Amino acid sequence: MGNKILVIPNGDVLAHTSRALEIAKVLRELCFEVLFASRGRYIRIIRDCGFETIPIDMESAEQILKSCRKGQVYWNSYSMLKGYINDDLELFKAVKPCLVVGDLKLSLSTSCEVAGIPYVSIVNAAWTNYYSIRIRAPEHHWATRFSLPAIANVLAPYVRQVILKIGHLPYAKIRRELKLEPRSNIFDVWRGDINILPDIPEFAPTHGLPGNFHYVGPITWEMNSDKSDWLRTLDSDSPTIYFTMGSTGDPRFFECAFDVFGNSKYQCIITTGGKASFKQYPSNFFVSDYAPGDKIMQISSVVVCHGGHGTIYQAMTFGVPMIGIPVIHDQEFNMQRVEDLGIGIQLSERRFKPKHLQQAVERVLSDHSYKMNVRKYQVILKNYHGASSAAKIIASAATGHGI
Repeated sequence: MGNKILVIPNGDVLAHTSRALEIAKVLRELCFEVLFASRGRYIRIIRDCGFETIPIDMESAEQILKSCRKGQVYWNSYSMLKGYINDDLELFKAVKPCLVVGDLKLSLSTSCEVAGIPYVSIVNAAWTNYYSIRIRAPEHHWATRFSLPAIANVLAPYVRQVILKIGHLPYAKIRRELKLEPRSNIFDVWRGDINILPDIPEFAPTHGLPGNFHYVGPITWEMNSDKSDWLRTLDSDSPTIYFTMGSTGDPRFFECAFDVFGNSKYQCIITTGGKASFKQYPSNFFVSDYAPGDKIMQISSVVVCHGGHGTIYQAMTFGVPMIGIPVIHDQEFNMQRVEDLGIGIQLSERRFKPKHLQQAVERVLSDHSYKMNVRKYQVILKNYHGASSAAKIIASAATGHGI
């Protein structure tokens, strides 16, 4: 089938860019020719690793976040989606890949089907029709704002199905025009011929999972640590709070951290992800745009985050309890699961007050059950090697043995 693999992540969202990149690194080691096509603020980390990158239009992080905060997955109009598919098909003609790997490039399943190219989708289990956890209503959704929480939670699974159907409408129209078989909802239309789940079933369980869906475990990105000399000055014996909001969290919580924990007994670390800059901050804080998360997690007592998959799994890998302040619905679903498993606490963004953060940190550090519970998942995660496992599945498909 050839050895040229085209990888198309959403370059405007760090998690989706970085996990595609980690898989690509392994594919390159397996002697595949790997090309990237994307656009966005995180493309530089791909180029820094020596990969060729071809520009192509896709959904922006701002566009996705705006819809998500309304509880929507209607991210593309018909005309936008049709344009993305035409761009995809032109790219395929130019590159001639044997296989396409995508992460949050939502037109690819349809484009690859039209072109007859095998498609591998990197997607979290909660973004499939097989996720078995009953979700609760996100706090930003209208059903929560205009009804009692108990009623909203009862309605949540049904409202979710309606949302997935509405988000599917532009895809359904295009698939009819292209004479492709209909699919049931937007999750169904995003799936690939092969689907890589960067999850573990203990955290993100499913039911009735087809054989072309594969749990591989978390796929985390570790940046080069050459510019993080300050890490060597950290005290591994001090109670340490790690603050990170990824590329989609709200950086205003960093300012809150300064106010609440400045000049306190805690050693505090902030990685801003390039979302904020500070000229001054308390002496017990260490602030950097990026830093090696694994090294920070090794000495952290608790992590305060936005509830993104990558940060949650990184914390679990190192046995660190977490406090999440989610700003979009899938982060809320993640933190609901964190709370249910007793490995952390979810705080409300809408009702947030600084004292809530202080109380949550004190509770997590004084109640040792959080640490004990998260260590159970630390043991489980030692058996997973996400990027390597995903690359082997993709390599098998690319050589004609996996589809």
